[in-house]
Amino acid sequence: MKIRSFIIALAAASMIPLTAHADTTDTLTVNGSPSVGDTFTVTIRIDSDRNIGYLNSSLEYDENVIEFVDGDAIGGGGLITVYSVPDEDNSFINCVLNFSAVGEGDCNISLTNGYVFSNDGDVLEQPDSSTSVHVDASGEADDSSEEPQQDISRETDDTSSAPVVTEAPSDDSDIQQTSETPSTAAPVVQGYLISLSCSAGALSPDFSYDVFEYTVNADSSCESAELSATAAAFSDTVSFNGGSKLEYGENILTATVTAEDGTENVYTVKVIRAEGNNNASNTGKNNAENKKNTEDKYKKFLNPALAIILVTLIVALFIVLNWTMKIGKRKKK
Repeated sequence: MKIRSFIIALAAASMIPLTAHADTTDTLTVNGSPSVGDTFTVTIRIDSDRNIGYLNSSLEYDENVIEFVDGDAIGGGGLITVYSVPDEDNSFINCVLNFSAVGEGDCNISLTNGYVFSNDGDVLEQPDSSTSVHVDASGEADDSSEEPQQDISRETDDTSSAPVVTEAPSDDSDIQQTSETPSTAAPVVQGYLISLSCSAGALSPDFSYDVFEYTVNADSSCESAELSATAAAFSDTVSFNGGSKLEYGENILTATVTAEDGTENVYTVKVIRAEGNNNASNTGKNNAENKKNTEDKYKKFLNPALAIILVTLIVALFIVLNWTMKIGKRKKK
């Protein structure tokens, strides 16, 4: 009896941490098994026994396999920031994101670096679910894999280090299972940008959050340039340097992202302003103005000098005439 009572008490105690604090859960689901060129959806589900205010989190994926199309998120290039609010029922959020399959292979999708907030602004949990999707070559999708993936919920205070996986279905249908990655294995994405653009032209190469150097070729008529950027985490700060007036040739603009822990990443954009006809026209105009200024300077100098010389000649002529007249009078006498 004592052993039996001990086992029952132990079993009851082991269940307490699994249920006592499981008031908010997050799941990440991929619907379908796409082929290259297909579109599919990724669903983020948040459930809570408290009223949910909003979800603000980052979603990381492999841009070589899938591409973000639209939904309650901004960004691209392998990293988007999700911002979603409940509908009429504040007890859950059902955020649907549309993706396009662009390359064959496996792609891991992870929720990270975010929070679920209550209506009062309290943090309900930090979502860190993950899942994966397999993209077949075009035209090679398995029709039996069209069923949605199984959802896996993560309990808020579950400290188990082992991934949690749903029980395999009894049949042999091809259903991808969603596994939870422990928070210690979640990728760190603070201190990155999810979008970057330049008013002077398109970035080369195309923007990706893990590429830090870009080039923009600007027309000679482009006199100024400014950068616009969005950070991956709402707690990140972005500062800009350079820009405004453009000189002909190379101009360096930077966007520095600073994470909450002080980590910094600097994105550099080299804007090259062409030296076209406008430059030649400006050069000719400047030369003409310089010539005119030089002529005006000489005129200002010569005019007084000529006046002095003229007065001197007149005085000299008067003296010569006067002297000649005196000599003539003397001869008459």
